[in-house]
Amino acid sequence: MSLTATPTVDATASVSLRVPRGESGDLETGAAAVLAGVDAVDAVTIDRVTGVDPTWTDIRVDVNVAVTATVDETDPASGLEAKLEDGFGVVAVDGLVLADDA
Repeated sequence: MSLTATPTVDATASVSLRVPRGESGDLETGAAAVLAGVDAVDAVTIDRVTGVDPTWTDIRVDVNVAVTATVDETDPASGLEAKLEDGFGVVAVDGLVLADDA
């Protein structure tokens, strides 16, 4: 049995997501909680809230983020982008750049 470590990557991106209404905390905390719910994500830092659009059931928030995530795909950037976009509440991921690619 071979033991290999799954690579961890650091990346930045612009993300649009839906933060549930009625949660305690501010928009940054809510956005971080939504992204932390993505299986691959190990750590999230919200750099800046760039847009807010309240709706009846939630608040659409656009944020610039830095994430640390575990990705085992051969193309970590597209793999991480796909994992983020599949996350519950995540609407779109734009401009994802791995820290090594910066």
